[in-house]
Amino acid sequence: MFFRLAALWFVPFAAAVPQAHFGRNIPIELTANKPYARVQVNGRGPYWFLLDSGASFNVLDKDRATALGISASGRRQESGAGEGTLTSGVANGVTLALSGLSIPSREIRVLAVNAAISQAEGRIVDGLLGYDLFKQFVVEIDYWKGIVNLYEPRSYAYSGDGERIPLRVLREHALVTATLILSDGRRVPGDFIVDTGWRSALTLNGPFSKVQRIWASLDKTIDAATGMGLGGPTKDTLGRINSLKLGRYLMSHPVTGLSKAQAGVSSEDGFAGIIGAEVLRRFKVVFDYSRKQMILEPNANFSEPYEFDMSGMFVMTDAERFDLIQVREVLQASPAFDAGIRPGDVIAAVDDRPAAQLGLDRVRRMFKEREGKEYLLRVRRGDRSLQFKIQLRRLI
Repeated sequence: MFFRLAALWFVPFAAAVPQAHFGRNIPIELTANKPYARVQVNGRGPYWFLLDSGASFNVLDKDRATALGISASGRRQESGAGEGTLTSGVANGVTLALSGLSIPSREIRVLAVNAAISQAEGRIVDGLLGYDLFKQFVVEIDYWKGIVNLYEPRSYAYSGDGERIPLRVLREHALVTATLILSDGRRVPGDFIVDTGWRSALTLNGPFSKVQRIWASLDKTIDAATGMGLGGPTKDTLGRINSLKLGRYLMSHPVTGLSKAQAGVSSEDGFAGIIGAEVLRRFKVVFDYSRKQMILEPNANFSEPYEFDMSGMFVMTDAERFDLIQVREVLQASPAFDAGIRPGDVIAAVDDRPAAQLGLDRVRRMFKEREGKEYLLRVRRGDRSLQFKIQLRRLI
């Protein structure tokens, strides 16, 4: 999840935490491939925070701050994914701890992050750990094992055989150079933000994709909803490039979004786009800002094909109990559309398994599982209960 600072400033961090107290094997939960960890706030909790390399600052949800008696001052407009903005305030003197390890923070932004994205996440989002975490520590995210390790930069020494990729920090964001290999034979380099909070594999900013005429190299495209950010929904033109080269690693036919945004992060022309969690989950990833490097070690997910939803639906959940899965968009000429499913329908069960028990993330993964796979959906439409059979089909 990308955040942009309204102004650039820096306050020195607190003194380094003693080596013995640094976090090891901290468990994380992956939702839409994004890493969530339990964080204590002012000694209370724990609460669920997203470890978000795309956030310029730490964030505490507005309602959670109110419940904890934390007040914020000032009003700022924050932008990110989507074309809108969200109002934030600033709270000082808030202590954050991850598995008992204190996370030094210049300040914390208080904004309605849970209300903005929880329906798209299918879970409570109490806050974000952003730049302050990644700047202070060497952060190692092991997606396969479901853990994160934090190291003191001065004593950290990498000993594996992964690829060291040069990294630079611009406006509190990590950028790496990668190359797009297109079906027309072109090799197009660009600087990409590496964002653990961005669900997609690869999203190209509008100015970059237009200048490079990326659309001309895509054999088949669809326009579809791809997520929800602080600025509201995101909708991209989706296709597949031939491959993405990052260091020595070649990712074949990744689903690639060409942003249609007229405002927000994906409308900017200062960088090519964003490499997100659908790529990162295929590695153990080490963010080492102190040495200006990112290290990648492939895991067992590396060779999995890149897929987009094969049902033709964009589904979200309710903001209270997360037990309703509602259809927000249905693409024409898709399996769901052809079966008769429409926006506003509520998916009650998939193959007689209650959708509330499956959860939003599981249902989404099922709809990307395998071309030709059939599902029987029980759907509520107003007071009516309907059944539809869909057969998954690649749309791009």
